[in-house]
Amino acid sequence: MSIFEDISKTIHYAGRNGLRQTFFAAGERLHEKVGASYSYEAPALETLQNQRRSWEQLEEAGTPLPLLSFLVPCWQPDGALLRAMLESVLAQTYQNFELVIADASQGPEAEAIAASFHSEKISYHRLPKNFGISGNTNAAAAFAAGSYVALLDYDDLLTPDCLYEITEEIRRTRAEIVYCDEDKCDAQGKRFFEPNIKPDFNPDYFLANNYVCHLLVMKRELFLALKLRSEYDGAQDYDLLLRAPWSGIRHIPKVLYHWRIHSGSTAGNPQSKDYAYEAGLRALQEHFRVCHIDATVTHAKHRGFYRVTYHPDIFTARDDIGVIGGKVVDKKTRRIVGGPMDAEGNVYFLGLRETDSGPMHRADTVQDVPCVDARCMEIREELQPLYRTVFHADYDTHVMRPEEDLRQRSIEFCRAAGEMGYLVLFDPEEVREA
Repeated sequence: MSIFEDISKTIHYAGRNGLRQTFFAAGERLHEKVGASYSYEAPALETLQNQRRSWEQLEEAGTPLPLLSFLVPCWQPDGALLRAMLESVLAQTYQNFELVIADASQGPEAEAIAASFHSEKISYHRLPKNFGISGNTNAAAAFAAGSYVALLDYDDLLTPDCLYEITEEIRRTRAEIVYCDEDKCDAQGKRFFEPNIKPDFNPDYFLANNYVCHLLVMKRELFLALKLRSEYDGAQDYDLLLRAPWSGIRHIPKVLYHWRIHSGSTAGNPQSKDYAYEAGLRALQEHFRVCHIDATVTHAKHRGFYRVTYHPDIFTARDDIGVIGGKVVDKKTRRIVGGPMDAEGNVYFLGLRETDSGPMHRADTVQDVPCVDARCMEIREELQPLYRTVFHADYDTHVMRPEEDLRQRSIEFCRAAGEMGYLVLFDPEEVREA
């Protein structure tokens, strides 16, 4: 990321959130950059050889293997970047794939580059006109033969083990949708930075930010039933997932995709990002309208993140939400000492300042969590009998004492609520003092 983009982002942030919040946010980002030590480590050669051998043995044995179709829309592509992308796909250790290029360019460069590889795996198609990112991708899907499709930008890169890991997950779980972790790389594809280490699918975090992003793999029949919609170009993949069933989504916790930063990419262009964020907001608004959920969507203080406000309240609007909790901060230090926790009672974001947003702004974003601290807990009325059973007190009149084992009882209560089918929601705007 260039210094000019950093300056642009800071000015944009200050305009929305004020100088005080910008001061704290800039300090946190600077601290992160100074302490950053990420470097992508490619799989060992032996690992890649074993993966390729495994694929070959399965194929020789006649084992049914999923054919995956990469959908690559093209319009006036940079030839060097297109060639690098093709090389990264053709180098996959799992080779049961096709690469479908839908080219809306006026010139012959993309076709010539595709032909230069002399590969039967590359399926090139020239489109009669430019239908936009969604229309061109849909056109590619119409030519695809795979049981699964993957959305791939012509200027990005895949790790050599990407498709092997994806198909292993599909074979193991029969997932309808698969996504993985990603990072960013420079225009030369040599320097890697800003890893996006994602959680498993988290419905409310997804409603606040399209963190799924790259690489998105979906059953072809599901994709063809939904298709991308041009009115949401810029956030077409977000709109797609907002309309898809969420029960069959699987996450591979491994960086398998490199999102390339260059002057023409969405990742490197602040203006194109704003266009995408506006499209994402509209997609969210449409999602709630179709779901008959009375909610308002606004931009959150971090670019690309959204804030959903439910009417008249979240418990009325969402019958799947059972518990809400926020941050518990030390009164003197203003650092987080409680709030959202994992199933073992470890506090998320422990020690962060109240104003810190944390990695990928997770500490500042609504999301589903295993449990929350009773000291900052709100519950729906149907859970009050459960609360009385666990805490031995009525929710409305419970006077919490230091000697109570609040953490363990909070875990027990939230676990039981989850078993009843309710989600536990972390809302960072709810803050309690300890």
